[in-house]
Amino acid sequence: MKTGVEIDGERHEVTEGLISAQVIYELIGCEEGRLFFSQSDEIDIPLDSSSFLVIKGQESFVTGESQIEDNPSLRNSIQLRFNGKPGPVMPRAKVTGKELKAFDAAHSAGRLFLDIGNGPDVEIADDMRILVQEGNLFFVIPAGDNPGVGEPIDVEECSRHGRAPPKGQNYRIRIDREKCVVKEEKVTGTRILALVNKNPEEWALNQKFGGGKRERIEADGIVDVSQPGLERFETVRRQAQQGRE
Repeated sequence: MKTGVEIDGERHEVTEGLISAQVIYELIGCEEGRLFFSQSDEIDIPLDSSSFLVIKGQESFVTGESQIEDNPSLRNSIQLRFNGKPGPVMPRAKVTGKELKAFDAAHSAGRLFLDIGNGPDVEIADDMRILVQEGNLFFVIPAGDNPGVGEPIDVEECSRHGRAPPKGQNYRIRIDREKCVVKEEKVTGTRILALVNKNPEEWALNQKFGGGKRERIEADGIVDVSQPGLERFETVRRQAQQGRE
């Protein structure tokens, strides 16, 4: 979705969400090192083309010359939201993904995501440098056996460590003993059964949550595989089930 930002007093359209400052450089044809993020009651923050920042609309930029250091101390430190709670206080303007993950002692080698609201959560690589902004929401999930940036999210691994899977990703789910990948958050019971070559006429499907809770999923029922606490799926032969009943 497009939104408006102000650059040297003029309105320009850019895409909402996490963007590289390179987008702004290209938009106005600015020379490297001459772009600054401007906020009231705060110093102008230098932006090189490799910096990243969140665009929500109404952000302001200026161009020009300055002797301000690349990563200056802020006049007003910013407290981030981290893993769903008040997080680290950031006294400087920029931070890398690796530096942010270090605040999570249990999962410092995990995968870092930025929650940008209504859109998909964005994965942050270790070497990405983020401009600190009020309202930034970060969270870490365990790396599991698929640590690479952009790899499917292991739903069972997230549940085991009490972390909600990020939104808008590909997901690795376990069905009985088999691991399968789905490319959307919401799938039908029939679709999940098809991943293990089973049909809903012969097989029923349960979703299992941490603590042992199970819920039946009908063939046309919709499952959100990114819901917190979901561990795995189990299939049950309908004939055997009816015989027990």
